[in-house]
Amino acid sequence: MPIDYVHITTLPVHAHINFLHVPDIGGPLSDDRYKITILISKHDTECIKEINNACERAANREWSGSGTKDVQMPLTDGETQKSIRPELANYHLCTFKSFHAPILQMPDGTVMPRSVEIKVGDPVRVFGAMGGMIENQRKVVACYLSGVQLLDEPPDSKDNSSVIERLHQRLADFSPWN
Repeated sequence: MPIDYVHITTLPVHAHINFLHVPDIGGPLSDDRYKITILISKHDTECIKEINNACERAANREWSGSGTKDVQMPLTDGETQKSIRPELANYHLCTFKSFHAPILQMPDGTVMPRSVEIKVGDPVRVFGAMGGMIENQRKVVACYLSGVQLLDEPPDSKDNSSVIERLHQRLADFSPWN
């Protein structure tokens, strides 16, 4: 039976480890996939809620009888990684993967040249889908990668405003009567 995907476009987040131009191959933990792990600030409740809701919808579509009970969700707490990288304790992590090369975009929506690399910490938006599957006899919601857009402005701007507040500020900046 085919997976009934839930499509998602993330709010602005930070890029972490990524293999976007070439798949992750040759390493001891390689899985031969294109992928990006994103960092979501624990203070970004809107983004966390959006990802959790998409995960729950995907789980409910796949296992309508049992819902999200005993389902491994893709959002992980950075606290679990802090012994290796202490700075991750303030974030949630989520990895999107694909066997196919994702669409990569510049901030203006044009195709990203191969010479441009998305670095750890760069602001991005991820396009993908979530779907339920059985992996090693466990129910899992997996995140599938379709595309990544590099952004100009980091998701947690200096003024700690919300995304909608920053949008209103940008609109006000271009208002003819200001």
